[in-house]
Amino acid sequence: MKILIDEIINEQGPITGKVHKLLELSMAITGRGEIGDDYIKAIEFPINDYTIFSDPYYGQIVIYSDNDDEEIEIDDDKTINLLMDELKKRILSFDRKIKKNREEITKKAFDKPLDFINFEEQ
Repeated sequence: MKILIDEIINEQGPITGKVHKLLELSMAITGRGEIGDDYIKAIEFPINDYTIFSDPYYGQIVIYSDNDDEEIEIDDDKTINLLMDELKKRILSFDRKIKKNREEITKKAFDKPLDFINFEEQ
């Protein structure tokens, strides 16, 4: 997971795009969040009492408070880097904590034989 995160962070392109990809990864491993079904593919990802909104088309990152109508647009590189660092920490922490369960569940789901394949008939 660390290698994948480092690839995202070190790739060329806008910094907001890197945050978007980290949010995509967060969605994939946690099952949280929503991605728009239009051409923009904006992401809304909940963290505590906030929702991070990432619009890759316009390079916009906004954090909404779920408790009131407050919102903050994150548009400076320093804060975006802090957000990336925080997402990285949380992804790696989540990955470490589910490692044992993931291995057990993966084994149960994917180590079953493919009953429809019969090598003896070939």
